Amino acid sequence: MKAICWLLVWEWINIALEYTATAWVRLPRWFLAVVAVNLVTHPAFTLALDAFDRSTPFVISCEIAIFLMEAFILMAAYGFRRWRLLLSAALLMNGASYITGLLMELAFG
Repeated sequence: MKAICWLLVWEWINIALEYTATAWVRLPRWFLAVVAVNLVTHPAFTLALDAFDRSTPFVISCEIAIFLMEAFILMAAYGFRRWRLLLSAALLMNGASYITGLLMELAFG
């Protein structure tokens, strides 16, 4: 039960952080898009970290894969002609999430 609560809290923190970091996008239903891409990628990433290695190369390769998947999902939802905007948003979302994860790991070990 504690693990599920932790996962839900971290998911909410991640969604709030990524939405705040990309509030400048101003596309319709953007908050729902951020929630959707996070619900697709973040639980799988968290489970992969628990099941495999937490080494830096593994985490960075996972983050790159997540960035590409989220960018593709956003482009599929909003149209590929907005690829620059959505690629930038996905990069910022994942960068903010990654840096926050690093800081939390340093602070709480």
